[in-house]
Amino acid sequence: MKTEEKSEKINRILGIISAVIGIVGSIFGIFQAQQAATLKNEVNSLQTASQQTIVNVVSTLGDDAKTSELTETSDMVAATDQLISVYNSTKTQNAQLTSEAQTLQSENEALKAQVENLKSVLLNTYSIDEVDKVVAQGYLDEVETKRLDNLEMLDSERCEQVSSVKDLYGTTHSVSYKFDPWQEAWAKFKLDGKYDTFEANIVTSDDTNRDANMSIEIYVDDVLVGRVDDIVRDENVRPISVSVNGGKVLMIKAVNTNSAGNSYCYVSDTNLALLQ
Repeated sequence: MKTEEKSEKINRILGIISAVIGIVGSIFGIFQAQQAATLKNEVNSLQTASQQTIVNVVSTLGDDAKTSELTETSDMVAATDQLISVYNSTKTQNAQLTSEAQTLQSENEALKAQVENLKSVLLNTYSIDEVDKVVAQGYLDEVETKRLDNLEMLDSERCEQVSSVKDLYGTTHSVSYKFDPWQEAWAKFKLDGKYDTFEANIVTSDDTNRDANMSIEIYVDDVLVGRVDDIVRDENVRPISVSVNGGKVLMIKAVNTNSAGNSYCYVSDTNLALLQ
């Protein structure tokens, strides 16, 4: 090949290489510009997010931000340091409050135990009439009252719940318990230790035998705590009230004392109370 042809061919190759290098350079320049724009956008986004975070921190800290001279123009380092400081301070305060709350709770439980002990002594030492006077004077409150039919009847013998009964004096009593003590008659109710006193009225009706003579006994956990004797047909309302403090099971028992048939009596106007 002649020298001129070789030289021309080399020049063409160099031209092509220069063109390629130029294209590559242009592409790289465009890529650099795009990357720079993307990076700038990301930086701006980060700055905006950071500034918003600082605004949120200042808003959250409130007076703590003012105390530490933290403002919305502060940097993230200052905001982070203040957050850590407030977190540590709050953590310490919470620990102190938790300790104080536990102490108060322990003291409160101790006071409750003392009150329950005093209430138990009162209920088991004095008559219910005297306890009622204490309640009337405001030293104790009836915080919960229920009728006997609100309790679960565990078992019974010759005892029937009736919706109402009219006594021999024309007074109608609501939900009552009819006892037929021709043989053993009783009913047991679940107290579950939730009540302190039990009160009721004992009445007879026109279905009660004229020769009837009965007694009503009240037991708490199989211990006799109250009794009313000489319940007869023409008897007026006979009240009964007992302490059931801490008791699990209440039993009402009717006893026929002269073996007369149709010796019916009714336990009415029942009331169970929790005192505090």
